[in-house]
Amino acid sequence: MSQPSKVDPNRMVQLTLSNAVDQTQKIRVEVPAGTSVAQAARDAGIAPKGSFDVFTPGGEAVTKASVDQHRDAVLYVGPQKVAGGVGEFVLEPEPGVEVAGGQPVGPKAVVFVSSYDPDVRHEVVPQEGQSVKDAAKMAGLAPRDGSGWEVFDAIGVEVGNRVAMEMTGEVLYVGPRAIEAGGREWSSPGLSSDDLRRMKVSYPSVVPIRAHRLPNGNFGAVLVHIIGRKSHRSNDKIVYQIVIDFRDFPVEVPDALVKTPEDSEILHCNIWHADRFTIAPRIPLCRICIGLDKFRPIYENLARDRQVRLECYMGQLRSALMNPNNEPGNTARCV
Repeated sequence: MSQPSKVDPNRMVQLTLSNAVDQTQKIRVEVPAGTSVAQAARDAGIAPKGSFDVFTPGGEAVTKASVDQHRDAVLYVGPQKVAGGVGEFVLEPEPGVEVAGGQPVGPKAVVFVSSYDPDVRHEVVPQEGQSVKDAAKMAGLAPRDGSGWEVFDAIGVEVGNRVAMEMTGEVLYVGPRAIEAGGREWSSPGLSSDDLRRMKVSYPSVVPIRAHRLPNGNFGAVLVHIIGRKSHRSNDKIVYQIVIDFRDFPVEVPDALVKTPEDSEILHCNIWHADRFTIAPRIPLCRICIGLDKFRPIYENLARDRQVRLECYMGQLRSALMNPNNEPGNTARCV
């Protein structure tokens, strides 16, 4: 039996994964060193159902390789490569995509998604010298009521003044302009760009889930890796990949849900069995018990300060993962 790969949770590797069939579907990920390329694609949600392979720009299959070998690379996820060359997958550019020596040139279009209505997405081929914001106007996504708006990348950085042709192949988001510090109400729901940047200092693996961008421009959910105990019977540490629901933050306590390991592999007594949740109704997730009955009053009495509440919650979540509470009647699952 093959040995499982050794994952180093303290060392992270960044790479970009793109759908080989629809290269507008592209995501920058950060995963623990030692993770397989295939697992990185699955965790990022870009892998198709069933068999698939991951390829270098030159068409070499690297599905089983470690992400360590492809740090900062762009890899393509597509149909499985068949042995012997029959039906072999060949990475072909989409119509209208220029092909140059070395790294393939990405699509000429920029994809704009409306934060006001995430189902609205338009592709625009930018003109020479055009700014990103001008291209978004051309896409028809600028609000018609004259209210302030901006264009953001996947982690909420404003890119409206950048040259649009430098952003081809990217998915950008059109939403309300961030109000100057102190101008936005402290209770504005979701994780703001500033909140996310602060969170990245302590949790560099955190990435926003773009499908949950809120109408106010904030992020409704993130994916993050946090180290915790494997069980109350063992001091072994493992990496939990967690979806955090920030849609009602900072007024309400966020909700943390384990994506991996899978339910059958979890031995932590304070992680509930898998269920379905509105944040991702088609994916089974396991809610983490953080002692909400005792923690909620503490949280609600905190200062009306986003950073204070975010740090307090993350500290409670990390503590719950590192300190399994196996007291009778105080467990989420029997293990």
